[in-house]
Amino acid sequence: MVLYLKMDQHTWAENDYTSSTSFDISGAVYREATFTTLESDLETFTGTFRLIDDDGYTIYSNNSSDLTLDTTGTFNITFSQNNAPTTHGSFRVRLTLEKSGSRITAIGVNGSDLMFIEHN
Repeated sequence: MVLYLKMDQHTWAENDYTSSTSFDISGAVYREATFTTLESDLETFTGTFRLIDDDGYTIYSNNSSDLTLDTTGTFNITFSQNNAPTTHGSFRVRLTLEKSGSRITAIGVNGSDLMFIEHN
């Protein structure tokens, strides 16, 4: 089983970070590829936010407390000074969700998971 990821923002600048929740990267996790039903128990998982290149390699990974999973099926990540992406280019976002007995990956459909990190 996979879940489906839809990003709210698709652009970030390399090495940028913020302590303000106003500038978080956010998205939502759905139960189906039509983005109809939000996954309502995200908060029961621990998550890892990853950026994947065109060859399928993980370029950036963050499973720190900077990633928040919400009961509404949404998530956000605040890049802090010590964990901001230090690369640039086009990537796919993967959100790996884990809890006892389960590991589920949220993937995109038709570009819903694309993220462009601008060279800075």
